[in-house]
Amino acid sequence: MGAVRRRARGALIVVTATTFAVLSVGASFAQQTTTKARAGESGFQLRIASMSAAGATKEAPVETSSASWRHTFGSERRAEGRRRPVPFSADVVVLQDVTNLGPVKQMLPARSYQVMASRQILENAKPGRQHTEVATTAIAVNKSGGLRAVTQEHLLEMAEPPAGTPHPLSAALAVKLRRGSGSFWIMTLDVSPCPASAAKDDAHCAVAKRQLDLLDAWVSAKLAAGETIIVAGRLHKMLETESLPGTLDRLARLARAPQISETCEDVNGSVARSYILVGAKPVSGENVKFEAHAAPVDDHKPEMGCALVADVRF
Repeated sequence: MGAVRRRARGALIVVTATTFAVLSVGASFAQQTTTKARAGESGFQLRIASMSAAGATKEAPVETSSASWRHTFGSERRAEGRRRPVPFSADVVVLQDVTNLGPVKQMLPARSYQVMASRQILENAKPGRQHTEVATTAIAVNKSGGLRAVTQEHLLEMAEPPAGTPHPLSAALAVKLRRGSGSFWIMTLDVSPCPASAAKDDAHCAVAKRQLDLLDAWVSAKLAAGETIIVAGRLHKMLETESLPGTLDRLARLARAPQISETCEDVNGSVARSYILVGAKPVSGENVKFEAHAAPVDDHKPEMGCALVADVRF
């Protein structure tokens, strides 16, 4: 994707997992309702959750006797130990570490959520596959929130490994959602880890830089076209001390609130590495509001880790 010639006038806000005031998680999944996604003169108000589909310990999938194919997202397989529905509700859930859709649809049941996965997941359905399953991304949209998916963009180039890449990479998925006359794009991604202490020639960091450059080009192009965008997922950075390329580095950032991690045992570090970025045009950054908390993915299994749950108004 080529560089954007003119600078987007839209305001971008970064929200870290340690940014928000702590909110209560609420009652059970069956009793909770979403923050209704609304569109009108005041824009949107919605609840976004970002979580890992794997937990702290990835469960080995067990093949069924025959593959069950649904839509275009690959063969579903049954994992050892049935997952429980998540104990929170959100208008949109973005997921990382997705290897098959079976566990995802147990956590986010079809009666409540429409699940869309990156086409990268088809790699795991190839016959005779011998190497490690690819962990990719997915987006689930709450059917009661009034949001309708109108188009998708599969950023498979985010997963294209350069020579010598030490680990598989995750593709990004973007979905355009509409309600009434309003619309916005939401992307889920999982950038390659690059520790701040890493050497300049670290292979992980070279991969992360390339992925962030691709993200910057995508965001810049959407903003230049007058689109509203949300990017949510794992950047594996501390934006308070580390920089991002291009447009991404010109973001207004809120003060940190370490209490966010105290509401849930973030055993896999997923919340600590998760961010939400919002680019809204012509809404100013001062008019983008956030409240968030960390919520357990499974009340009965702390090893499943936590989700970042944010109420966003823009």
